[in-house]
Amino acid sequence: MVLVTVLAWQFRRPPILPPLTKSGSPTVADGAIRFGPCEPPAQPEPAALVCGNKLSHDALVALVVTRLREWEDQDDSALRSQRLREMEALLDGTNMLEIVQDLPSDLMGYVFALPSLRQKLMSDPKAALDWMSCHTNVSGSQMLTLLHDWGQENREEMRQYLAELPASEWKQTVMANASDEALSSDPVEAITWAGRMNPGERQTGLLEMATTDWVKRDPDAAAQWAGQVSDPVLREQLLGAVAVGYADIDPLVAAHVVSSMLPGSVLDCSVAGIAGVWSRTDPAAAAAWVEQIPEGQAQQMALGDLMNVWGNHDPAAATSWIEQLPEGPLQTSAARDLLTAMPTAGLSAP
Repeated sequence: MVLVTVLAWQFRRPPILPPLTKSGSPTVADGAIRFGPCEPPAQPEPAALVCGNKLSHDALVALVVTRLREWEDQDDSALRSQRLREMEALLDGTNMLEIVQDLPSDLMGYVFALPSLRQKLMSDPKAALDWMSCHTNVSGSQMLTLLHDWGQENREEMRQYLAELPASEWKQTVMANASDEALSSDPVEAITWAGRMNPGERQTGLLEMATTDWVKRDPDAAAQWAGQVSDPVLREQLLGAVAVGYADIDPLVAAHVVSSMLPGSVLDCSVAGIAGVWSRTDPAAAAAWVEQIPEGQAQQMALGDLMNVWGNHDPAAATSWIEQLPEGPLQTSAARDLLTAMPTAGLSAP
């Protein structure tokens, strides 16, 4: 099931950069934003690395790459602010985008942290998105930064632009990132953008994450919407997301939701997700529920998630629960899962 994998990714992904503030932002020396056509940049004529008192384009790109590689190899959080200022000064007086678009993709995150670049992109966010469509070294995280800044400054303008995008592969990319950007603040909007994507694993994952979060804010509305989805396969997956969302606010309701789901991988992953969430707040109650699950894959997965949480937070209590279980497959599996989660728990597998 996509749910557990994508939910795990959601919690691991880096946080979106803070809102861009105009006050105190460095002045962009070359004026208004300038975007080139969607064509490979023209190769410069052979020239000296230094033209008069200024570095040539190639020399400046090489210098920026060198600096960023040095900072990446010897990262020091205490120096980051100073290094950002140094990069701002290095790019001051240039057409920044011409430099940025020639950087390796793995370094783009650094320059997108520059206030001057974010301010430049925000001077015309529609043109900035068009520019991104032409440069494959700009990744989804950089688009997230732009959408975040745009949404903070003028969300209605952003929504209108996104709603009018013509059908294309680029639209799929933009919709995915727009949905991702909205996940933490507005799950209904996240569902809106994901709903304009082509069916597939990525769309399903975004819909599941948004549904899980929506349940925590408005459980009745989220459950009603998920139950009315016409595609039976997608509906089942979204009901699993509803169940996992309920695990945070009412685990008993979550258990009731999965009781009506069809056997299969979606049910198995949903049950495991509930056990993992429930065990963070009331592991004993979660354990009692796991005991009642019929033997099979769902119980095994739920047991693994339960022991992973309980074994790391209170291995003594988890051990006591295992010891009171009747001898059999459940006790054996629980002991092994606890040893895997917490090897120092002092328990020997039966």
